[in-house]
Amino acid sequence: MDIYDLINEPEKRLEVFSDIIKKMNNIGDYEETLVNILSEIKNIMLTDTILLYLIDQELYNLNYEMSIGALGSKFFGSIIDGEKPLSVRAYTTSAALYSNDTQEDSAFIPIKEILGDDLKNILFVPLKARKKNIGALFLINRKDGKFVENDTVIMSFFSSIVSLALINKMTYDKGQSRAYEVGALYEMSVSINKCETIEDILNNNISIVCEAFEAHRVSIILKDEKGMFRFKAGIGIDEEVLKYGVITTEDNVLGEILKTGKSVYSVSVSKDYRFKPNKTLRYTRDSFIASPLIGKDDDIIGFLCATERNVNKAFNLSNLMLLEMLAQQISENYMHVFLSEESKIKKSLTEEINYTEQLQKSILPSEFPNKKLFDVAATSIPSKHIGGDFYDYMKLKEGKYVLVMADVSGKGLNAGFFMVMTRSILRVYASQMDNPAKILEQTNKHIFYDSKKGMFVTCFLAIVDTKNKTITYSNAGHIPQYLVKKPSVNEDYITEMYIGGKPLGFVENPSYKNKKISYEKSDTIVMFTDGVTETFNENNEEYGESKLKDILKNEYDNSSELLKDIVDETIYFRADAPQFDDITLLIAKFL
Repeated sequence: MDIYDLINEPEKRLEVFSDIIKKMNNIGDYEETLVNILSEIKNIMLTDTILLYLIDQELYNLNYEMSIGALGSKFFGSIIDGEKPLSVRAYTTSAALYSNDTQEDSAFIPIKEILGDDLKNILFVPLKARKKNIGALFLINRKDGKFVENDTVIMSFFSSIVSLALINKMTYDKGQSRAYEVGALYEMSVSINKCETIEDILNNNISIVCEAFEAHRVSIILKDEKGMFRFKAGIGIDEEVLKYGVITTEDNVLGEILKTGKSVYSVSVSKDYRFKPNKTLRYTRDSFIASPLIGKDDDIIGFLCATERNVNKAFNLSNLMLLEMLAQQISENYMHVFLSEESKIKKSLTEEINYTEQLQKSILPSEFPNKKLFDVAATSIPSKHIGGDFYDYMKLKEGKYVLVMADVSGKGLNAGFFMVMTRSILRVYASQMDNPAKILEQTNKHIFYDSKKGMFVTCFLAIVDTKNKTITYSNAGHIPQYLVKKPSVNEDYITEMYIGGKPLGFVENPSYKNKKISYEKSDTIVMFTDGVTETFNENNEEYGESKLKDILKNEYDNSSELLKDIVDETIYFRADAPQFDDITLLIAKFL
């Protein structure tokens, strides 16, 4: 068959395309499907080699993805800089381009730099999907002569099939990657239950980072008691470097992180002014990424760094966001085990309890950034030194915020540790989705298998959408929470936010539902645990919901005043009676 018949004879074109599509449908593996399509195109177009490059949608580099043919191995791991004319053409145009005089043609310099005199002729065609350029195909060296204009027409037909297969593969890969990221965060959050020493926790966590980023070289650097930064764990780091340990933070990328408090990534270490010349000799691949490890008082206590990716693709902003999340979890794990190891040195149980109390207080939010959309105040007063209650607050995208109120069954050390684990898992899933019911369902899967001695957690989780002025909430066995309207003689000034649901860790596969309500300016969310309403006095009388609702009839200038009034009233009511349960409150008034 003359391949140019595909242009003028739609029946033949349909026959060829149908054959390729049938093969696509018969192969379950997306990678194999793409390889087969490229092989078919290479054979039909009579070329020595076909290359597939993908566009980095953040950096606009062209990253090598795969090849078929004898010359393909020379391109493995290659990156065509986003500023090169060839990359610019790949992400801005729909037009194909070919050259039969490559030694004089400047358009294909990046390819010529790799192949040299082996490059005889070349044809380039961009790949487009959903009105966006996603990659490019290169046909290298036509076996029966030169490329002609009709070849660009035929390749424009084939490019649509490749784009379809590529989108299928990218969608699958993205889903797999997201699942792996969630898995990595979960594995890291529960590692505190498996590791007893700082060395164990750091080596465990660094291996998770290594897999998540497909990196050969990862390091954790921590500040010692003298204020010096030292290697504490490393994969792919020279033994002598790890043994010496001390890291300078002057005039380098770590110094910039210390100065700005922000994570960094570098597409090319060799071209980055933040890396000294001798540093470039240590890296065989150019891309580098690092995030600060933040301690209790927002101080930088170390760094998490990664480079030498297996896939040899430059790190991007998406990678940076994941690294920051992993760095946050490593910081919490490190502080947890660090304080745990310190407590083992102590001889008295009192000092061990003080450590756990400090750990709990350190992870409860004390600041609530929200661009002055609402005024937030919160407190947690344990009945013992260590409580099982906790509240949480997270800022999401697009003006959304997560509010959490939870109560772990039991008190003391076990409840305290279970609380830390539960909070970490909730945060992992809250960062991945904005559906309260789904967050609770996914969290329960892990809580159920990790709960010991019948421990469970009641939890109320709400997502506030400040753009649409709505509150979407779900509930895992927690008591009703309140949305308080503006003070009014109307008896319905309080809306009870409640929906049925089993506590987390209580049963294996519970289902949860969402409810959505609207709010107005000056409305107030009042979230609390049963330690507030179930406060008892010396006569064994209960404080109850009615007294709490009476307080909520009053007007307050801010959330802190209301919070203080509720706490003071329960203390006054209890008088000399002991506090039997934790008292936890979170109040948010919409401005």
